[in-house]
Amino acid sequence: MTGEITPLVVALKTVTLLLGGLITYFAASAAVTTEARPLQLLAVGFATVTLGSLSAGVADQILSVDTGTALVAESALTAVGFAIITYSLYVASRSSLGGR
Repeated sequence: MTGEITPLVVALKTVTLLLGGLITYFAASAAVTTEARPLQLLAVGFATVTLGSLSAGVADQILSVDTGTALVAESALTAVGFAIITYSLYVASRSSLGGR
């Protein structure tokens, strides 16, 4: 069964990497243009989530790290990335309210 799932997982990781990279690029470009701290944080958050997906795939497929360990590392980076994204949205909402 693992042999059937692996190509699908690789394909999904590739799509995740491409889309995550595009989102990170657009957020970073917007951050540079506007010099907005929330957009900088948003770019870092999406980069962290994307890095988690990439690193888990590399660890599992290329470095032959235990699948469970790769999954824990990916989940940890995803959680950290989403925490950064959440904070970026919080900062943006606070700044749009005039710091109230």
